[in-house]
Amino acid sequence: MDRLRTASRLAVLGLLGGALVPLAAAPAGATPGCVDETAPSLLQNGCDDSTPPETTLTPSTAPNAAGLVTVSTMSFTLGWQVTDGDPGPFGLECRLTGGPQAHDWRACTSPVTYADLPDAAAGTYVLEARAVDLGDRARTPDTAPLLPPTVPDTPDEDPTPATFTWGQDTRAPFVFVTGTSYDEITPTQPVVTGASVPIRLNSSEAGSRFECTDNDRPVACTGGRWQLPDPTAGRHRFSARTIDAAGNASSWSPAIEFFVPRDLTRQRGWKKVTGSGYVDGDAVRTSRRGARLVLPRTKVGELRLLAATGRGHGKVRVRVGKRAWHVVDLAGPKASSEQLVVIDRYSGIRSGRIVIESLSARPVVLDAIVARPNRFPAATR
Repeated sequence: MDRLRTASRLAVLGLLGGALVPLAAAPAGATPGCVDETAPSLLQNGCDDSTPPETTLTPSTAPNAAGLVTVSTMSFTLGWQVTDGDPGPFGLECRLTGGPQAHDWRACTSPVTYADLPDAAAGTYVLEARAVDLGDRARTPDTAPLLPPTVPDTPDEDPTPATFTWGQDTRAPFVFVTGTSYDEITPTQPVVTGASVPIRLNSSEAGSRFECTDNDRPVACTGGRWQLPDPTAGRHRFSARTIDAAGNASSWSPAIEFFVPRDLTRQRGWKKVTGSGYVDGDAVRTSRRGARLVLPRTKVGELRLLAATGRGHGKVRVRVGKRAWHVVDLAGPKASSEQLVVIDRYSGIRSGRIVIESLSARPVVLDAIVARPNRFPAATR
């Protein structure tokens, strides 16, 4: 076949030049390992560079595990690599899928930047980039007139473009924290007597996670109806924030407050009793007149006694430091743990040891005590 094609070329040359060329002068086929594209002549076939450049692509921001970035501007550093020593020149072409800036293949230069992209789901945006051998694209290896081509023209651009896929979320979510404990006396800092504190957490974006703190210490938490387990005695300030799938974090919520009573423990003249209705599952009991419980020195603006009430129960008296005694009558409707206000929140601050004393031989069962300064957050509408 090559001899026939060569003979045809020689015949055309003879017609043009008025002379015949001996068959022994037949040209060889395409030269192996071409690094550019050489146009053919009547005496030799063309040469095709069959090794296109390879494309490199590096994004300015890498997506997270969810395929999302938190920026609205993306830049890409593009380049090419050659393995056959081809000197070029080379160029780049880009194609963007997704969003209002989408476009088909067009020439681009590195770095290529797309700014003010609207937020979109993961996988919405796809950038493809390919390197092009510009010198070879401008030529065809076999374009001799009157003769069929003998060298196929392979693609002059990267047949496997570099591809980058991402989604975008630049907006932080909102967090909603609701304390569900109720206290009619101090609604903005309720007394919580259960083994856990019920709190509700919600986010403005589905699939978001939560971070929480209790008195500025991190605590594990989950969305929806949630319980803070085993809170320690005293004042608590709880706050949370939500983090969406892209990693955008909300602001920390305003703190919600609550107070956990201090469990009373056995001292001389008192016995420990247990029951599911008591704070921490136990209380102290006495039937001895003059039996005392003495607690450490503290500042008190409000004091409540959690005690069992019932027909035939006795009385106790309570004081803070050297201030006046307050008498508390525990006779009444039967309850395992009733909150009784001894010093209300409007009586001012006092400090000193808290002393509780039984006033008769009638039974007295004391569960826990609320002793706190009268500092409460303002009510919000």
